[in-house]
Amino acid sequence: MILVDNSVVVEYQRSADPKLLHLFQTLSVGVCGLTRAEFLHGGRSPAERAFYMRILALFGSVSIPDALWGTVGDNLALLRSKGVTIPFADVAVATVAIANGYELWARDHHFPLVQSVLPALRLFVEPP
Repeated sequence: MILVDNSVVVEYQRSADPKLLHLFQTLSVGVCGLTRAEFLHGGRSPAERAFYMRILALFGSVSIPDALWGTVGDNLALLRSKGVTIPFADVAVATVAIANGYELWARDHHFPLVQSVLPALRLFVEPP
């Protein structure tokens, strides 16, 4: 499974890139509830929300167990102690990927920084 970050979903929403759609349809991809919430909060009308829901239907659902939230907090603290400030949601998504052994597909530049502190994070490399 490849856990998809909001940065990739938003890129598809903005570009309708057929390459991304093909990858979504041929790879085992999923999003967690944080990504769903991040993406949906951008909808400004019922029609936009319906469009966003159609995009989200391309992905499987990855749950976040309650027991994992302590690890999210620990990872946030560890990153901060190393001088790496990352948005809460992104650290949570990275923690979900690590805990499940999933690759994380993201287009945010800060995920390699997260990986430098949390080397168990595996980042998905998009094919050319």
